[in-house]
Amino acid sequence: MQLNIYIPKEKGHILASLEKVAEATGRPKNEIVLEALELYLPKASRKSPGTFSLGRIKTTSRRDVYERRLNA
Repeated sequence: MQLNIYIPKEKGHILASLEKVAEATGRPKNEIVLEALELYLPKASRKSPGTFSLGRIKTTSRRDVYERRLNA
């Protein structure tokens, strides 16, 4: 299977980095891209708990606060 990726001019630094790593490691660029996708995609597909999720919050009544102060 083949996949062609367009890299815009303003993202040229990504292609330059890929070429640099390929040359330094002696590995083909497509192999490096596949490895990067294999590492990225499982993390990206995990469902986020939400930006403002604080979990279950136990509320405290005014009475509880004063009782604790009196018993301390």
